[in-house]
Amino acid sequence: MSFALALAALAAAFPTQYTIPGDDVFPEGVSLRPGTNQFFVSSTVTGTIYRGTLGKPRMKAFLQPGGNGRVVANGLRAGRDHLVVAGSVTGLVFVYDYRGRPVRRFATGSGGLINDVALGPDGDAYVTDSMRGLLFRIPANALSKRTSQTKRISPFVRLANTPVGQYSNGVVTAGNRYALVVGTASGVLARVDLKTRRVREIANLALPKGDGMARTGHTLYVVNSASKVTQVKLSRDWLRGTIVRDITSPRLHFPTTVQIAGKRLLVVNSQFDNLGKTPDLPFTVSAIRRPGP
Repeated sequence: MSFALALAALAAAFPTQYTIPGDDVFPEGVSLRPGTNQFFVSSTVTGTIYRGTLGKPRMKAFLQPGGNGRVVANGLRAGRDHLVVAGSVTGLVFVYDYRGRPVRRFATGSGGLINDVALGPDGDAYVTDSMRGLLFRIPANALSKRTSQTKRISPFVRLANTPVGQYSNGVVTAGNRYALVVGTASGVLARVDLKTRRVREIANLALPKGDGMARTGHTLYVVNSASKVTQVKLSRDWLRGTIVRDITSPRLHFPTTVQIAGKRLLVVNSQFDNLGKTPDLPFTVSAIRRPGP
């Protein structure tokens, strides 16, 4: 069997759905640890962080609920050495090592909703606040400094008065120079210059209900929290975009976040439309085929 056929056979053996234990999870974020087959998912209700393996259909709890003040969790991002978790309405950002030990916490103040996290190639973290329309930056050396003290951080860019609008949500980096941020209410995707802090709307795009995002090269996948993932092709300067296709599946249930895993996309099924009602158990992460460019 050729190497290509072996890879195809291996991919075919992977689960098409990963189950999350618990009946009150309502998951939100997903991130694959670089260089491994491990991925992590967050619970918006309990703050539990789950860990999965690409080849196994069932996930397990990695960080128990409530630890270190993490009573709720939204987006998260796995780096080489640590996991960064957005603490939602707590206003906190949590950093953990892969033994499950807390490294440190960052505080953004009250009144916010810390929603999504991106890591740049240099290790700096960028975090969106969806209530106050803010983008925070945490330098790599601060992320890795182990301490029990909580460090207060200030906004890096104010997005509320830009085309992105107040409900800034998904964020990814594009090298060390730019970040891309989508506004859920505005449907605007914007390029943030990380040197000048200038925010420019990316032309020719409308991404209503834009949520989590994932990027490979100049191809971007943007979750529409109603039902789908939109594949977008971006220009070399990141200022123009074209919608390539909408990716749908009957297994998607109020998707929130997407992660690229080789030839597949991992998509979190939040079931936020069932909050306050009886959810469809089990909670899941769907693995769907990633289309080509």
